[in-house]
Amino acid sequence: MPERPARRTDGVTVHKFGGASLADARALQNALSIVEKGDRPAVVVVSAFAGVTDSLLSLVRDLSAGNDSAVRRTIGDLESRYETAARAVVRRGADRQRLLRLIDAAFAELEALTRAPLLLRELPPRAVDRLLATGEELAAQVFAAGLSARGVAATYVSALDLVVTDGKAGQASPILPATDRKVRRILRPCLQKRRVPVVPGFIGAGPEGRVTTLGRGGSDLTATLLARALGARAVFLWKDVPGFLTADPRVVPDARVIPQLNVREAAELAYYGAKVLHPRALIPIARRVPIFVRPFDRP
Repeated sequence: MPERPARRTDGVTVHKFGGASLADARALQNALSIVEKGDRPAVVVVSAFAGVTDSLLSLVRDLSAGNDSAVRRTIGDLESRYETAARAVVRRGADRQRLLRLIDAAFAELEALTRAPLLLRELPPRAVDRLLATGEELAAQVFAAGLSARGVAATYVSALDLVVTDGKAGQASPILPATDRKVRRILRPCLQKRRVPVVPGFIGAGPEGRVTTLGRGGSDLTATLLARALGARAVFLWKDVPGFLTADPRVVPDARVIPQLNVREAAELAYYGAKVLHPRALIPIARRVPIFVRPFDRP
């Protein structure tokens, strides 16, 4: 039986901000401004800040090697980075203190890992997924608080309540019908109240409710999953490039933007190594929702 298209949610747009577009406080303010000035209704998907996932993976390696000084240094650097971002986007008051307490609690939990016996520090894949999720979850919390501080009605929504996966650690696949139902049930009321949901990318929940990750670059996939479920008008992927290019600009200086691609062409470019788009990001939406790749520094 052919699948019934999702009923459109009043022209909703989905904005996904990758790590490069959240590299520092200035970039974060720019991303917040894009959403603040953009159309409504809108949903925002947020990656971890640039380099955070790599730092967390190095933390896992140092933890298993017993290199506690390196672990504590990484935790301290990351905590300082998130606190700086929080202070930049929420200037004062109880909201700022709540956000700082949330960041402190998350990194205290990571620091506690260094007190475990060495034989218990070889983290299984599921535990690594839980640890990596910290980067996206905190980034989305900071982003939602930043929107609220600008007077935009925004709500943090956990991806664990929306994205249902097969539970495969490190490279989970979304279960589309179950994800569709959860997204519609949770996000539609939020959008009808004219609030902007802010969702962490890259993660979902397996059959037992445990955190699973969708693979590197999986925030693109999160964005298209939400767009599919909501029958979105468009998806905007905010990147550090102006679109799909004819070649790698680091190798070919005169590489040009390809103005338009169909789904198959974009999927093939992604599959064969174009890092603009997650290779699986086009699967949920087929030909239903246009995707725009936009440079965050020239919105």
